[in-house]
Amino acid sequence: MEKSCDVLVLGGGGSGLIAAVKAAEAGKKVTVLEKAKFLGGGMLFASTQRIFGSRWQKERNIPDQSIDFMRKGMDETLWKLDAGLVHDAIYATGRFFDWYSEHELPEVMEKYEPRPYVFDIPVNGQVCPQIDVFHNGSGRFVVETMKRYGEELGVEMLTEHAAKDAIVEDGRIVGVVADTPNGEVTFRCDKCLIAMSSWIKNEDVVNKVLPGFTKAQVEKNAHQNPAYMGDGLAIAEKVGAFIDWDSFCLRIMGPICYFGDHSDLDTLCKSPSPILVNLLGRRFVAEPMVPRMDPFDTGHVLLQQPEGKSYFIFSKNMLEDLIESSRDNKVEGDFDLFGLPPLPEYDVVKGWFEKGAEKNPKEAAVSDTIEGIARRLGLDEAELVKTVSSYNECCAKGVDSDFFRDASTMVPLSEGPFFAVGGMLSTDGAFGGVRVNRHMQAYAADEVSLIDGLYVTGDFASGRHIVADGVKKQVLNDMSWAYASGYIAGEELGK
Repeated sequence: MEKSCDVLVLGGGGSGLIAAVKAAEAGKKVTVLEKAKFLGGGMLFASTQRIFGSRWQKERNIPDQSIDFMRKGMDETLWKLDAGLVHDAIYATGRFFDWYSEHELPEVMEKYEPRPYVFDIPVNGQVCPQIDVFHNGSGRFVVETMKRYGEELGVEMLTEHAAKDAIVEDGRIVGVVADTPNGEVTFRCDKCLIAMSSWIKNEDVVNKVLPGFTKAQVEKNAHQNPAYMGDGLAIAEKVGAFIDWDSFCLRIMGPICYFGDHSDLDTLCKSPSPILVNLLGRRFVAEPMVPRMDPFDTGHVLLQQPEGKSYFIFSKNMLEDLIESSRDNKVEGDFDLFGLPPLPEYDVVKGWFEKGAEKNPKEAAVSDTIEGIARRLGLDEAELVKTVSSYNECCAKGVDSDFFRDASTMVPLSEGPFFAVGGMLSTDGAFGGVRVNRHMQAYAADEVSLIDGLYVTGDFASGRHIVADGVKKQVLNDMSWAYASGYIAGEELGK
């Protein structure tokens, strides 16, 4: 079977749908191929959007920090990125949001509010609100609107259609072969957009990019969809696109306390007091890592430990001290990486550990002795006792000569019972792929010329971040990059 269209979009996630709808709005015949049973991909779980230069923000008298933000982002990425691409992407977030708001339901638009971006830091001493609805899962609103508007425009959106091979003629992609519920189908096209999934479940690629990750204990989340096999790699390579391996990275963070949901213990472990030990029962860093370090850097510290695993160790006197010092805290909400809300009474907090130990005895423990904690968690008793003894000696001296911890955060583990809760790695996804220019057009393997008719967006497009010692340094967060890259590509495809 053979079908044809003007624009063929490979991948029905956020950036692919945005590009498809924008191109269709210009009168193009557009087909979207998505290998999953549903559209939306990771955008269905996404929030924390950063928007710049939008009419929406101007109407609310929010200062425009775009130029300052671009300069700051380019400084942080060592001016290795295309300044034109960065400029266009930053402003495309606002143009996308204004376009999207024209087609979204009024009751949904009422949910948006100006809030600072959750990981933001001041620019020129000021943090200006972005459009941030962290807990509302705003990505699903965008997906539903793109589906609805796309249907009105006649976009053909096909699920369970997995693109597996590119058709190349005279160095140009003119179609793909896809596996579908009705067998193999050839889709011919004039232009093609690769907006395919991450490669985080492709062990060969992951082991090349970040050795050790596949053997670590990692929190399960939507970023590790089994379908994320990097299907776009083979297609891009066949077309002759430049695969920018220097851009490949996994964004990891930790330690995260995970019991199937983010529990009260996760909140407690954001406090400054507990010590952190690895599977050998040894400390390995100055606590607390967050907020002293960027939460996306701490994952790389944790990955150096066996299985990327750690345990927070508390004592009764430590908990009582935390409870007392938290009484006047003003932290609001349950998502705050950099503060501790007022804690309840000691017996309630003790109950959190007891319930955790009952639910998962390998992830939480309560014992009258440090040796008991080690036995319950399978740690080396002698090593853990040695670690706690050394730490308590440092507390007595007021100087952490082992790991240089700030003395103001040091509380000895002196009075039982003792408590422990496990921490593991988490991931924000895998990034890197084909290098693109400011129009989201793919570069050829010579890194200079462009491939006619091929565009790339989303996490598989390289151009908005660099990788420094495995750590991703970016000018725009993932959700907003999906908006911007999809919108720009859609405009270009519609011309």
